[in-house]
Amino acid sequence: MRRGELLLVGVRRLMRVVLVLLVAFSVAGCGGTPVTSKFEGDEAAERAELMRRPSIEEAGPRYLEMLGRIRDALAAEFSWIQWSYDRKLSRAGCSDFRAYGSDGESQTLGVWTASGNLPDVQWPRAQEIAENISREYGFGPVHTIVSRPSDHQVVGFDQYGATFKLGTAKNTVMSGTTGCHLPQAVKDRIAATGR
Repeated sequence: MRRGELLLVGVRRLMRVVLVLLVAFSVAGCGGTPVTSKFEGDEAAERAELMRRPSIEEAGPRYLEMLGRIRDALAAEFSWIQWSYDRKLSRAGCSDFRAYGSDGESQTLGVWTASGNLPDVQWPRAQEIAENISREYGFGPVHTIVSRPSDHQVVGFDQYGATFKLGTAKNTVMSGTTGCHLPQAVKDRIAATGR
């Protein structure tokens, strides 16, 4: 191999390693919230925050309702969109609440995919639909992650660390996660015993 070919092979290997690390770091904080805690080990602060949040039995269905409304509104606006539910709901603990990490629950709500790309001229309308509906559920303005020809992605966040993502490239994809919430039985136990 010539020197230029060796350099190209090395760059490709480095790119693969970087890609693997990016995927690993993006998955590490399940539930859409940072792995580190803002509570600095303050159990009382963690308890107060989790007790003020809706239970996971309330939060999960509410986020699924929001994603369903976004999905249906996009399908109504862009008649070619036919959504398929690719990945089912999964559950995890909460790394951002150390004292209640095993009691708390975060959920990955699934991935919906529609074959095909939303054309660039239609993307602003799709983004507007997603943002307007998500704001009704307490989400802030969406943040652009990717914006280039035929490739767009936005993400929205709420006050509890929930996220939703909407993107289009080869296909159009939407997903969502909850933040950390306690099951109602745990909230009842803490209310009764303080622990």
